[in-house]
Amino acid sequence: MLSLLKKLYLIFGILLFCHLKFPEKLSANIKSFEWHPVGVDNYRNITQWINLLSYEPLNNNSFRMQMKLIEGNKQILGRLDINCRNKDYYLRKKREMSQRGTWNTIEKGSSYEEIAQIYCKRTSAASSWGYTAGTKYLWDIEKPQYSASKHEGDWITLYKNNSREFKYNSNTQKIYDYILAAYFYQKKESYQYDPYISRKSDYGWIAVSCKDNLYSVFRKLSNSSKGEWMAPKPGPIGGGASLIRKAKCYE
Repeated sequence: MLSLLKKLYLIFGILLFCHLKFPEKLSANIKSFEWHPVGVDNYRNITQWINLLSYEPLNNNSFRMQMKLIEGNKQILGRLDINCRNKDYYLRKKREMSQRGTWNTIEKGSSYEEIAQIYCKRTSAASSWGYTAGTKYLWDIEKPQYSASKHEGDWITLYKNNSREFKYNSNTQKIYDYILAAYFYQKKESYQYDPYISRKSDYGWIAVSCKDNLYSVFRKLSNSSKGEWMAPKPGPIGGGASLIRKAKCYE
């Protein structure tokens, strides 16, 4: 009888241990994936996602991330290698042979360019993507700690028309050679085979240079990510950045 009880206690202990461990493993698996949409087709359907938690440096110039794609109404897993120095990428779908794969040039405006603009900042080829020593005062600055939509102040409309709208918050900061401001934008979007026109809007942070025609925007792909200041770029005359510069840099 005593031997039977010992066996029962042992079995019960094993089952209890497995029960406690299962949610832990499940939670770990959930935390290891955070899919973010990066590609849409001409009908506005999402066709590509990237796993934000899968970033893996390959060498000083390259990195790898997991991807999920839609092909023939099926989801296919793959991995994306980007060479920031050469500005090309290699996409290997699951179960495909990896030997001598084709590297493709990263096209402007593509989802791969969006990924490269964010993550090439971490590589030695960062300067090839606009992260230079001369513009460091705009992209190597403190990251905002809260959403721009919660910034206190009055929202001032800089321009508004049938296709676009841009506002900035009056509560700005002048820090050395740039203005830090919260902004709101709205614009119309259309796709080739979609008859409907939608409006895209969002709040954000912008750092506007007071010495050059440059600005940087803060990009955050998900609530859990820390976000990054993007590579500075020139703004058009009469655009949001130039109007903020005119209003705030020379007060």
